[in-house]
Amino acid sequence: MDFLKKVLPVYTDDTRMQQKGFFTNFFHTRPEYYTNAEYVEVDVKRGSRKIAPTLRDWRTGAPVVMPNSWKENKFKPPYSAMKDPIDLSELMQRQFGETDDGEPLSDYLGRQVMTRSSNEIGFWFGRLSNIVTGVLKDYHEMFKRTMELQCAQVMQTGAVTLKDEEGNTSFSLDFGMKASHKPGVAINWGASGATPMDDIESLCNVVANDGQCQPEILILGNTAWKHLLADSTFQARVKKDSLGLGSVVPSLRKDGGIYHGTCDFGTHVLEIWTYGGTYQNLGSSADVPYLDENAAIVTARPEALDFRLVFGGVPRVHGMDEPFREVVPATVVYPGSVKVYNRVWEDKEKDTYTAESKMRGLAVPVSIDRFGCIDTHSN
Repeated sequence: MDFLKKVLPVYTDDTRMQQKGFFTNFFHTRPEYYTNAEYVEVDVKRGSRKIAPTLRDWRTGAPVVMPNSWKENKFKPPYSAMKDPIDLSELMQRQFGETDDGEPLSDYLGRQVMTRSSNEIGFWFGRLSNIVTGVLKDYHEMFKRTMELQCAQVMQTGAVTLKDEEGNTSFSLDFGMKASHKPGVAINWGASGATPMDDIESLCNVVANDGQCQPEILILGNTAWKHLLADSTFQARVKKDSLGLGSVVPSLRKDGGIYHGTCDFGTHVLEIWTYGGTYQNLGSSADVPYLDENAAIVTARPEALDFRLVFGGVPRVHGMDEPFREVVPATVVYPGSVKVYNRVWEDKEKDTYTAESKMRGLAVPVSIDRFGCIDTHSN
C-alpha cells in the first residue's frame, strides 16, 4: 500500500490531468458525490420570490403557506469503459523516451531503470509498466474530456447526449431547462436590425428573476463574439463607458477560455469570455467545438451555482493481476474532476496483458434556473 501511495502521484500529479476543462470549472465535486451506487439521487428545489403576508388581525392566526416545491431526482450515470490488449511482442519495439539502442532512459516513476543485461525480467517488466501506465493515463484524459463535453452540453441545452463508438446516441438525459432559458433571436446576430445587446439583457433578466441570483458571466462562441464586436450599440457603449467597465482588456487565458473584459447590459455587468476548445469523437479526426459558435451563455458565477459532478459505482469481481497489483492503483480520483477504475490482467495463452479503465460520471445542474443560452442564429 505504501508503494501504491508513491505510484498514485504518477497519475494525479500529471500536469495534463491537473488542468480542468473550461466548462468543468463551473461544476464541483465532494467526497459524497463519489459513490458505489447504481443510481445517484439529487433533490432539486426551484426558488421563489414570494414575501410574507401581513395579517388584518393577529387573532385570525397565521395563514397556511405551503413550502416551495421540490423534486427528488434519481439519475443513472452513464457507463464508459476502454481497454487495450498489449501483446508482449510490443516490448521489442522502441518506446517513447528511449535511446537509440533500445535502453529506456527512465521508468514510469521517472527513475533511472535497470538495463537488460543487469536484470532480464525486471527490464521487460519496466517496459511493460511504461506502456500500461501510458495507456491508462490516455484513457483518463479521455474521461476528462467526456465530462467537459457533458458540462458544455448542460450549460447550452440543459441536457446530456452521449454517443457510442459507432456514433449512435447511447445516453440521453434532459434536466428540464425552461424554454425561456434557451431562447432564439428575432433577427440573427450579424444581420441588419439584430439587437444582440437587448437579447443578452433579456436573458439576464430571466436568469436573475427565475434563479434569484445575479448573472455575471457571458460566454460566447466565436461567431457570436465576432457579431457582438461588430454591433454598433456595443461599440458605442464601450466608447461612452467613463467608468471603464466596458473596456476590452488584453486576453487572459483560463483552461482554454479567453477573458475579454466586462460590459454592462442594462442593469447587469457581465464578464465576457470566449471559448474555442474542441474534441474528437472516437474513430474520427474531425475537431468538434465544445461550445457552438453561435451560442451565448449567461450564467451566475461558479460559486453561486450548484453544479455537481457525481459518480456511480463500477462493480468489480476480479482484481488486478500480478505483478501489477502493487503498481497500478485500482482507483484514481482526480480532485475536482473524475473518478476512474483501473484493471490490468494477463491472458497467458495469447501472451498479452490488457489495460482497462472505467468511469460512470454525470454532470448535474442542480441550479437549473441560474443560467441560460441564446441561439444567436436561430432563424
